[in-house]
Amino acid sequence: MSDIAQFISYSAGRIKRRLIACRKRLISYIITLRAYRYAKKYYPLSLQIFTHLTVDEKYKLYVLARDVSKMQNAIFLEIGSYLGASAVVIASALSNNSILYCVDTWQNETMDEGLRDTFAEFTENTKTLASRIIPLRGRSEIVASSFDFPLNFIFFDGDHSYEGIKTDVDNWLPKLVNGGIVVFHDSGWAEGVQQVIKDDIMPRCAEYGTLPNMFWAKLL
Repeated sequence: MSDIAQFISYSAGRIKRRLIACRKRLISYIITLRAYRYAKKYYPLSLQIFTHLTVDEKYKLYVLARDVSKMQNAIFLEIGSYLGASAVVIASALSNNSILYCVDTWQNETMDEGLRDTFAEFTENTKTLASRIIPLRGRSEIVASSFDFPLNFIFFDGDHSYEGIKTDVDNWLPKLVNGGIVVFHDSGWAEGVQQVIKDDIMPRCAEYGTLPNMFWAKLL
């Protein structure tokens, strides 16, 4: 192959790679824009609450909760509620007498900013949806020991250490009905979350999906 032919081939390959990268960025932008518009329409309050959830993650959380809430009297659980942004997203999707239980100590033990009581902020941020939200203040394993309702949906976003998330899964997963939905936040970086998903969730998956930092599955 001549030098000119090699140069043309190299340039064509480089242009193709750039076009593919641009297409991926464009698709990502369109998805995020759609998610933001959805948020403004269906759960605008969540945009005003500080959270580590991205707009894409909020959108997926809302859609999953909305679909589960099509059944009558569905029961939702969130472990790790912080200031209430994810609770607002989930509760905004609820219908048909569905209810969301939020489990947290609201003492900020697992947050980088340090210990502080955030329960008043959570209550203020979620007050417009208070009829759909029941906060259960305490350590997850203690709350689980006296919780007797069958669950249709669990959002795990509490202690991300292996010991912490393993304890949450062991205590709460037996309460999930067949065909129930589980969602894990911070699956993109938290090794403990990743290990529990691999060991305890994947063997039971009927179907699953991912975002860069979120995993969800329908369990058998």
